[in-house]
Order: sequence, then C-alpha cells, then structure tokens
Amino acid sequence: MQLVLRQQQGAATVVYCAVAPELQGLGGMYFNNCFRCLPSPQAEDKAAAASLWELSDRLVLDRPTGLQAL
Repeated sequence: MQLVLRQQQGAATVVYCAVAPELQGLGGMYFNNCFRCLPSPQAEDKAAAASLWELSDRLVLDRPTGLQAL
C-alpha cells in the first residue's frame, strides 16, 4: 500500500500539469509538488544548456545503427 501511495505522490505534479485547465496553452514553467517554482541558476545557465545539447546530439548520432528502440 505504501508503494502505491508513493507512486501516486510521485505522479501528482505531472498529472496536475497535464490536466489543469489554468495551465492550458502554457509551457516552459517549473513545478514541484503541484506548485510553480523558480528554476535554479543551473537550469538557466545557457553555456551548460549548449554543452548538454552538444553531448546529447553526439551520443544520439554515435549510437550503433542496428540498435532498436526499447
């Protein structure tokens, strides 16, 4: 029973953001425990974002061509 409650609590913010009428058409916001919050300074670091994008792109392009999606 406790596992089910933790799963529900863990999904609550995602479900709220997906179905809340007051958020319809909005995006680019951060939520925690169903409340909007400010992003961390790390989340707003443009250089870190560019570096992460380049790494992600390289990892996707370098994967074996025979690899199937899981």
